Amino acid sequence: MLYLLPHLVTQHSARLWLCARGVDRTQLGSICLRVNGIDVPVPVKDWQGFPPKSSASWQPTGAMPLHYQFIDKGALKSDRRYEASASLNDGEPVQARFETLPEQLGDETRPLRVLLSSCYFTGNKRSRLASSLFSQLDRNGLRSHLRIWAGDQVYLDAPWYEFAIKSHSVAELEQRHCSTYARTWFADQGLKTVLAQGANVFCTDDHELWNNAPHPSATARDTSDSTKRKAWQAMARALGQTFQGDTANGQRFRVPPLDFFVLDTRVNRGECCDRLFSETQWRQLRAWAGEPQGLGVLVLGQPIFEGASKRRGDFGDYRLADYERDYVELMDLLGRSTRSTAVLTGDLHFSRIAWSSFPAGGKERRVTELISSPLSLVAGGQLLSLFGGWVAAPAKASLPARHPFNGTTLHTEAALRSSAEGTMLLEFYRRGQRVFCTVSQWRLDDLDASRPSFRQDYFLGISS
Repeated sequence: MLYLLPHLVTQHSARLWLCARGVDRTQLGSICLRVNGIDVPVPVKDWQGFPPKSSASWQPTGAMPLHYQFIDKGALKSDRRYEASASLNDGEPVQARFETLPEQLGDETRPLRVLLSSCYFTGNKRSRLASSLFSQLDRNGLRSHLRIWAGDQVYLDAPWYEFAIKSHSVAELEQRHCSTYARTWFADQGLKTVLAQGANVFCTDDHELWNNAPHPSATARDTSDSTKRKAWQAMARALGQTFQGDTANGQRFRVPPLDFFVLDTRVNRGECCDRLFSETQWRQLRAWAGEPQGLGVLVLGQPIFEGASKRRGDFGDYRLADYERDYVELMDLLGRSTRSTAVLTGDLHFSRIAWSSFPAGGKERRVTELISSPLSLVAGGQLLSLFGGWVAAPAKASLPARHPFNGTTLHTEAALRSSAEGTMLLEFYRRGQRVFCTVSQWRLDDLDASRPSFRQDYFLGISS
């Protein structure tokens, strides 16, 4: 069986994920890929396998053998729709669609549409409604240019009672984790049809590993054993790289004046609350934050407008602010930047809009945070949530006294107080140098209504 879906798509290129499951390696050379009917090379030497042949922490049993590769198709035209197909010999082709990005951000009649989602659990029967909701948006003329998946696309540690009460062998962990990805990526009741219908940008978070990874967790009993914890982490990272791509390094792309940067805060995190990012990520982040032109759009797996966790230990889920040194520098980069920033994130099992304003040389500079969560609530999610429900952003961040953010006040949109399952549609547009975003929340409960539960325009900043 073949699977084809677009990852990051820019103005003139598309990264396509091609996966062969249940196909003998000797047949891989017979797989054909076409974009708009034109053949695209599929190099035999570039096929990678899952599971990996060897690992220092885990001996794979081959619970879900497959081959995959990422293929970069260039020489595309901007702001165009493309059809891709893959086939083995004369078999029925699999299809995927995507739309290249526009060269520039348009006005409100030609916005850049982005779907922001996080936290998707296939064990929830309502998860099957997600594909219907995305299809409804397409039918309503709201087809997105790209979908941003801001973390917890899978829950490898769920349902909670399976992992909090029981322990597993390493082989059993491999079987369960592979089954979770298979249900999400390959099953019609998962995201199979959704992922194939447009560009996808992935940023992972803890449930691509386990709650509060890389720290041991009481809700994932196996992680208390250091040997099994290392094995779990190795297989989870291998699965994440296979399906979602290697998020260990940042991804940057532009639709001027918007300057996107996808920054995974989980995969390089240290166990001692001493590190959020690798040195490579820091170099990328500083270069992006130091750009004087445009308006920054930062994609993270956890919110920035949160204080340090009140609960530490095996039941906690450390926030960015718990990594004090890196959090302070991250916020300093945003607070001292010469341009405004929009932060797109998830994680909290509720949706929220908050912002902070800075005076800067006679023009207002903003940092706006948009949270969209959950798409499909994890079993026990309300019970186990450390937050208990929707909460406003704190009036002040957990930062040193002279930090730039302590000279401002955080404002929270009172009209959006939602813990409902769904997605957030962001329509970015410009009026001259002023950049705006129309934010719409589309809940799974809105399928019958065929309209969003919330819709409002926000000023994001002035692009220089």
